Amino acid sequence: MHEDDTPIIEVRGLWKRYGLPPLLPWSKQSQDDSAYALRDISFSVPRGGSLAILGRNGAGKSTLLKLLAGVTPPDRGNIAVRGSIFPMIELSAGMSMELSGRENAKILGTIMGKLGGELEDLLPGVLGFSELGDWFERPVWQYSSGMLARLAFSIAVNVDADILIVDEVLGVGDIQFQKKCQQAIQRILGRGTALIFVSHSPYQAERLCEQALYMETGSLKMIGTTAVVAKKYLHDAVLSPTLEIGDEGLISEERPGAGDIRITAIKIKDSNNTTVTSLTTGDSYTICLKYHAKEFIEKMNLRIDINDAQGTTIGILGIDPMETKTTILPGDGELRCLIQKFPFYGTFFLSIVLKSTYLLDSLQNAYTFVVEPTDEIRIKSGGKGMALIACTWEGFYEL
Repeated sequence: MHEDDTPIIEVRGLWKRYGLPPLLPWSKQSQDDSAYALRDISFSVPRGGSLAILGRNGAGKSTLLKLLAGVTPPDRGNIAVRGSIFPMIELSAGMSMELSGRENAKILGTIMGKLGGELEDLLPGVLGFSELGDWFERPVWQYSSGMLARLAFSIAVNVDADILIVDEVLGVGDIQFQKKCQQAIQRILGRGTALIFVSHSPYQAERLCEQALYMETGSLKMIGTTAVVAKKYLHDAVLSPTLEIGDEGLISEERPGAGDIRITAIKIKDSNNTTVTSLTTGDSYTICLKYHAKEFIEKMNLRIDINDAQGTTIGILGIDPMETKTTILPGDGELRCLIQKFPFYGTFFLSIVLKSTYLLDSLQNAYTFVVEPTDEIRIKSGGKGMALIACTWEGFYEL
């Protein structure tokens, strides 16, 4: 095989166990496949190729990224990475919060092999792309999450890595910067950089990647062109939308947030208190969030984003702790959000973020549901639009 035909990433028979391995190799646990976060994963990425990794919470995406980045070793199997890799698994990965944006750019640039003049040439590009201005000279701990995203991504696209791993960080920051990031990814793909992109949005994956793999509970369910895999992933999400997370699921996903409180189940109930996955436009529904709190939490922010099938947030349900009592006691409980008349119709996803003075829990596109319009709405709309907007008209003359 010619050197240029050798995959830049090659994964064969990858297994990774939750936590520590058993003390006794012949024990029952050592034979239990359910104890693994990853089970027999194999794939390859060509030089300059792009691969999306799709999967719901608990699928093993975060674990796979950490293995690819060399953060943790596999229990079984082999990973061959034939090039420099820049992993954007977490916004603050590799950064010192006490140092400035410029100093962090220098450190990460040095780690990526930039020295002397190359390192100095890197900095103007990072500053220009990030649009941080004077903030570039300030300590990173003063940055907002959007500013941190700008810095991290600006470094990533300027260090000329052979492989770029991008997690959900593309969803952080304002819309214009997200668009700028996507355009930058297209440019670096054009110059031969390989991309591993993890997302809950099959449509975002389709825009950026040629190939995709679909993971489910630690196993590789499907691999192929992104269009075909994304269609299968979306189909499965609609068929089994209700999220029920057990303790093992919480461990397997290692999802963002301090974990003082975790959402353990998401359901939607109709006016008869019956759990439903198919809704009707104009009817009343309650979104129920079961949780387990480890600590007493005062003044918690809660935000639910309603995203359409293209990944666009078309509605927000939020709680302002300054206006609503949001004290959480330790233990299990349930938060309920009543929607009097649900205005949309189509296929939608719920994303949930819990915050106090820091991030507590985050679930992206964790729940999928379908809303059918009534016959009256279907006739009046002619099959167009996604929302029923109540309105009244004035100005007509009665004849």
